[in-house]
Amino acid sequence: MRHLVWSRPHIHVAGPLVCGVGRGPITGRGRSRAIIIMSQIPPIGTIIKCAYAYLLILSFHSGGFALSMSSSTTSASGGTATATCSSNSYLGLDVAKLRRDIAAGRVHQLLDFLSEGEVSALLEQAGKLREGGAFAASGLSNTNRGKDQNFGEADRTVCPLPWWKDSIIGNHEAAGDVNGGQSMEGDEGGSESAAAQSRIVVSQKLQDLRALLSKELNRPTMANSDAETMAHECYFSRSTEGSTLARHMDERHEETKGSRGWLLPSRRSVSWLIYLSEPDWDLARNGGALRSFPQRAVKTNLAEVEVGSHSGNLQVGWLVVEKEGLSESIPVFLDSWHKVVTESGETEPHCILYVVSDQTNELEYITQPWLSERLQGMSISDFLKIIAETESRLYSQTNLFVDENLARDYRLLEDRTLWEAGEKPNGSEVVDIPPLRGSLVMFDSVSTPHEVGLVKEGTRTALAGWFHEATQTFPEGFYDEN
Repeated sequence: MRHLVWSRPHIHVAGPLVCGVGRGPITGRGRSRAIIIMSQIPPIGTIIKCAYAYLLILSFHSGGFALSMSSSTTSASGGTATATCSSNSYLGLDVAKLRRDIAAGRVHQLLDFLSEGEVSALLEQAGKLREGGAFAASGLSNTNRGKDQNFGEADRTVCPLPWWKDSIIGNHEAAGDVNGGQSMEGDEGGSESAAAQSRIVVSQKLQDLRALLSKELNRPTMANSDAETMAHECYFSRSTEGSTLARHMDERHEETKGSRGWLLPSRRSVSWLIYLSEPDWDLARNGGALRSFPQRAVKTNLAEVEVGSHSGNLQVGWLVVEKEGLSESIPVFLDSWHKVVTESGETEPHCILYVVSDQTNELEYITQPWLSERLQGMSISDFLKIIAETESRLYSQTNLFVDENLARDYRLLEDRTLWEAGEKPNGSEVVDIPPLRGSLVMFDSVSTPHEVGLVKEGTRTALAGWFHEATQTFPEGFYDEN
């Protein structure tokens, strides 16, 4: 029987520790028998959060400490690739540098991806759509406000690209219509002009780009063009003087989204923007930089393991190891289907954090397994942050993390409390990308925190979107005997 006695801050918890007894509603057999005695009250917010987090992970069960497990890894399901490109040389991409940048969580920029004629053709269409009232204000949504987002003049305006669905399935001629198939009073549309032909070329380029990324980044389901299973996105974005976009992530681990995260057939994989801004854009004069926060030094075998995702398991944090004023960062992945055999002999999926050795490429678990259902409304990010801070600073004994050093070095991938305090992500550096006319930027949707700086002067316009890949599915044969 394992007992915990915490001397600070005068909280006593006693009882056998169990990592979990079932993936589902908590029943009588897993009912907590924790006893909390608070003889005095230090800073109340900290103590309540720590106590609550530990109540969630400490489930007391009459069977004692049950932790019999066998490890397993999973991979995302495959998909039917329908986007193909016979030659990618005309796209002008340095594929080797692209791979390195994406693998390290950095923004990759390609100048002059579109010609001036192609940029002008897209701006012509964006102008027509704006005249027709198709653009709407869209900042970063706050889910707590529901439909009442209170977007205003400081927010960008956006409009879905009308011919995007046609483009995905190879019907590039639809891009020739200046209205993209939308009827607008007083406009004849048509696909005979040079501008129309330029948009058709852009449509082909975008799908060739998707095919290339799918192949070169080894994300095969990204090439799937079935709209029912792969929700590739594309829209016009327009920001004027005073516009900004706060720091955010484009995608998160399915487990952090609640039940809906596992219901969606696809997720954002690669974020991309093609800038259509005014000529001679200057950051000092115009502002509007794409500011990213990549880690200064990523310690992993990037030839074998990319940041963002590993075997279908998405990244949720970093181990930021600091020595003599320098730091190196190791990506931390969350496996939601880690196989655990309970004391009763049942095989059940649990969550667990791991890193991949840069020497052997073997998985190294940095936590014990846990059940997300036991968090009772607390987000996984809050749970992990509180436990990491608790096990590294307040107490000498660890229960979730394998040891106190791992708890001390763990950092959330998306730490909004830190960001709102004006701090940059731990272990990161600031890289500003100018929105140069005709240029293309791309980055991994999961691993790259980013924001858009204040537009001081001019109009910052872009064609932007996300290429999707399949959501991880429940592993086949999970319940088969080993």
